[in-house]
This record gives sequence, structure tokens and C-alpha cells, in this order.
Amino acid sequence: MQLTVSKWGNSLAVRIPAEVARALALEEGAVVDCTTTPSGTLELIPAGKKARAEWLQRHFADVNARLLEQAMTTPASQLLRTEERY
Repeated sequence: MQLTVSKWGNSLAVRIPAEVARALALEEGAVVDCTTTPSGTLELIPAGKKARAEWLQRHFADVNARLLEQAMTTPASQLLRTEERY
């Protein structure tokens, strides 16, 4: 999707199409974080979604760390096969 950059006062602006705004649950007055990436692209992230994504990354890293500390057990399918219960 290509969008046109327009002048808005002393700034530049890009209109977000209605279907994109609906898909991201954006409405007038919504706060977004704007960053530039090392590859030279512009990234707009709804403020609440970025915080949620960072929290999820930390949470899964913590869960993975705890799982790595736990001893591995015999899979249930292997136990069933050895005991011929199927």
C-alpha cells in the first residue's frame, strides 16, 4: 500500500486509511510510538501494543528460563507404549 506524504502546518503527515485504522483499533486521539528502523523504514506502533509486546517477550523469556531448569521426564506416550495400555 502506498500513501502520500502531505504538508500539515510546518510538519509532514500521512493519512492512515480507514481499513488500517479499524484493523489496529486506532481512533482519533490514539497515541502511537514512532521510530525509525536501522533499515531506514518508519514504524508506527499503537502505544499499548508496544508495551504489551515487550511484556510478552520478557514473560516468555522468564518461562523458558524456568523450563530449562526443570528436569526432563519420560513422555506419557512412551510410558503408555512400554506398559502396553493402548
